[in-house]
Amino acid sequence: MSSMPQIGMKGRIRRLLPGLAALLCCPAVLAAAEASEDRWGLWFGAGRFFNLLLVVAVVVMAARKPLAAFFAGRSESIREQLAEAQKARREAEARLAEMEERMGRLDEELRALRAEAEQQAQDEYRRLEGQAEREAEKVLERAREEIAGMTRAARIELQRHTAELSVQLAEEKIRREISEEDRKRLFEGFVNRLGGRA
Repeated sequence: MSSMPQIGMKGRIRRLLPGLAALLCCPAVLAAAEASEDRWGLWFGAGRFFNLLLVVAVVVMAARKPLAAFFAGRSESIREQLAEAQKARREAEARLAEMEERMGRLDEELRALRAEAEQQAQDEYRRLEGQAEREAEKVLERAREEIAGMTRAARIELQRHTAELSVQLAEEKIRREISEEDRKRLFEGFVNRLGGRA
């Protein structure tokens, strides 16, 4: 909508410029003005000033609406660009605030993850410690059972060995303490008992 008045204004200015240039720059007009200036004097200068005012008034009248439309369109365009820039700024500030909020949450999430990892590590340590204690208890229990079994076997072996030694010692003691007469007597007593039974 603002481009139509701009084209119209430029077209009108283009149409007026050749006429103005011809009026102001034409050598014949300037020469006639100088020749007639002598005859008319002050009135000719006032007429030239009036002509200049008339030309300026015509140009202003012709260009007023297009210039007003041009400047109104330009002002509207600048307002739209400012509004878009403000909107873009608000969006950028909103994105920045969102990113800062995310960064703040990221620190909190990192702290939470670190705390959770530490808790999991402690739980795993306690679990492994408990498992190691249970395994150690099983090993100790097996060692106790083996020690108890070995102790029983050693006692039995010790009792057997003690019995053998006792028998041996008793046999040696009996051999040392029994004389040849004691043997004869024992033998005769044994034979008499057998004979009495018969």
